[in-house]
Amino acid sequence: MDEIAQPVVITAIADADFEGLVSSALFARGWNIIARPLDLNTLEREVFAHQEANLLVIYSVDLPGLTRESLDKISRSKISIFGFADAAGSHRGFSEISPRPHTAEELLTYIRGNIRSPLLRAPLIRSTPNFKARIIAVGGAGHSTGATTLALNLAQELALLNKNTLLIDANFVAPAISTLLDLRKLAHEDKWRDLSANLSVSEITQSSATDFAIRAEIAAAYFDCLVIDLGSITNLASDLSDRRWSSQAKIWSSTFAQDLLVTTGFDLLQCQRLNQVNSELGKIKLSARITTCYQGMGEKGRDAQFKHLPIDTRASALARKERTTLAQVNEKAPLRKAIAELARQISGSSQT
Repeated sequence: MDEIAQPVVITAIADADFEGLVSSALFARGWNIIARPLDLNTLEREVFAHQEANLLVIYSVDLPGLTRESLDKISRSKISIFGFADAAGSHRGFSEISPRPHTAEELLTYIRGNIRSPLLRAPLIRSTPNFKARIIAVGGAGHSTGATTLALNLAQELALLNKNTLLIDANFVAPAISTLLDLRKLAHEDKWRDLSANLSVSEITQSSATDFAIRAEIAAAYFDCLVIDLGSITNLASDLSDRRWSSQAKIWSSTFAQDLLVTTGFDLLQCQRLNQVNSELGKIKLSARITTCYQGMGEKGRDAQFKHLPIDTRASALARKERTTLAQVNEKAPLRKAIAELARQISGSSQT
């Protein structure tokens, strides 16, 4: 797997107001801005001085001296270049230029969605799609924290609430849903596999991850709910700024999810990893509502940001043995009841 370090940034923008928006947005997320040239000669000098670095260059067409030939000259394999129109919205004859973002969130959405692609790219800034689906991402504060169990059973509970639901296995390190439900060749499906009237399942692989955004947007326009199992999210901030195929589901979910459920336990190591995840989330400031789901024997407060999931070894083992969900093996099981309550809260349903 190609480990790509978070890039260092050069902003080449003459307009002080727009440059301030870009710089403040990236500084707030911990990005390293190494130069802010105000003309072409300075830009070329800075790019040459950092030729061994993994560079992200953000420019606008109002940069004095800028030409298409000069952009081609500085382009290389380790550089990502994002071009924006001038203050009047003009491309000034340049191709592959995006309109200027108006907010830090719009800028970061654009960068996260495109930084995996080298060199110049087609503009992708657009308003947030008006999806039909409520998008729920589930990630673990480390491995073996119950993220897959929660995602699988949450999707089932939403389906039982008459929500047309798609469960997406995007846990590339340890995909498990096809095994847990005995769904052979699930990864070969073009879109998804229907399991019941309201529940469908999809598995994302390396070959299908490259167009994850397209697949997810199609699904979000069709289903009432998307539940995405992301696996571990302990390095989420860096995952949102690299080129690895395995980061695409995290990039899309971080942009569009309304809910992020973070699973963890009570022991020392899991609490330490949760602190790391919270630190990562503080860097990127997601718009999603974040709920920490603790699995253990005791309660962990009653704040809306926390959800206690009781340990239920017997029901969980039976569900695995029968390749099904908790609702199917024991509807009165404590863990099943807790996840059913969480599903009602997320969906806004008063059904009991």
